[in-house]
Amino acid sequence: MIHIAICDDDFKATEYMERLILNHPIQQTVKIEVSIFYSGESFTKAIQHGCPFDLIFMDIEMKGISGITAGHILRRDCDNDRVRLIYVSSHEEYHVQLFDVQPSGFIKKPIHNESFEKKLLSMIQQIKVKRQQNQPKLLPVHQSGTKLLIPIRNIMYLASDRRKIILQTTEDQTEYYSTLSIEEGKLPSKQFVRIHQSYLVNFDYIKQIQGKKIVLTSGEELPISDKQSTVVKKSYLQFRGSLLE
Repeated sequence: MIHIAICDDDFKATEYMERLILNHPIQQTVKIEVSIFYSGESFTKAIQHGCPFDLIFMDIEMKGISGITAGHILRRDCDNDRVRLIYVSSHEEYHVQLFDVQPSGFIKKPIHNESFEKKLLSMIQQIKVKRQQNQPKLLPVHQSGTKLLIPIRNIMYLASDRRKIILQTTEDQTEYYSTLSIEEGKLPSKQFVRIHQSYLVNFDYIKQIQGKKIVLTSGEELPISDKQSTVVKKSYLQFRGSLLE
């Protein structure tokens, strides 16, 4: 089951998007449930105790709480960072404002069938792959003669300090002897990025990039080296998905 939300105060646009989703051929292989919200207020109320949606199509200009504000409210909870958020608008000048909300895409109004269906299919495929990747996968770590198995999905980043690795997870910190290059070879390359000679970071926990540093969902900041700056930003945008169709 994939849960999709549509938030738009334009009744015709909302009905149109819902029809495109429910009539899409992908329905033959995966069950889809669609929830409709006609205001930012009703949407934010629905997610106040956790977001049940995998994918959200959000209008930007709505009376009251705008789509951008609703997006920020969504992202306040780090558990929602994996939710795909697609903005739908007739205005393209919002791209800079949308960066911090970590959107997975942008669809321009008036909505064209082919463009919408292409984006929908891409997002559903990403969600399915992500779910498969979230099956228990472990990183073996040897610490003082003891073998530990660390769930990869919980690893926020790895830092090197001479011959020692500091592995930070969402719950605690583990130190052991190894090199960052060795550990990097054990981890999925599409999930982790080398931002510095001393840091390897999980894309899932990058909240935003600010100049020469990244801000994690925990609020911690890590430096980006000059050498890695371009690669990091390009890789991050590829991971999040293109803003434009």
